[in-house]
Amino acid sequence: DAALGIYRLVKDDYKHDKAHLYYASVQEMIVLCMFMIDPSKYTYDVQHSIETALYSYSRAADEEKDDTNPGVRPSKAPYATRLATRLCLALSSARTICEGKHMEMADLLASASSHETPLGAAVLLERSSSHYYQAGMIRKYSFHMLMAGHIFRSA
Repeated sequence: DAALGIYRLVKDDYKHDKAHLYYASVQEMIVLCMFMIDPSKYTYDVQHSIETALYSYSRAADEEKDDTNPGVRPSKAPYATRLATRLCLALSSARTICEGKHMEMADLLASASSHETPLGAAVLLERSSSHYYQAGMIRKYSFHMLMAGHIFRSA
């Protein structure tokens, strides 16, 4: 409880300083604290903090991004993109957070794959396809699994 309070205090400082990477990391730690205390008590707050963290990671990645070759996958992903990928993979592995939200998790993983290197994108697409399968979306499962295989082969 004390850690959650401290993270909430620090969060506002990072937000006002426009330190997107640190702000996203603090949001991620807030999710962890709320999840450790009582996930059923903080359901809305957990979802909101996850969305805010991913949005802040994407803003930080946009600041880091090299725009010399638009439309081409980067050979090295920005640090913020790697952190967003780690968050997505951790969330998809957490059964209690994913329960009943397989479509949202699949869409989240698929969208995160567009900013990743080819190998990272293939892993994210493979994970998203398994969530599509659990959601009963067989065509999306097949398409994303096929795309994952294609990107694995080209990586």
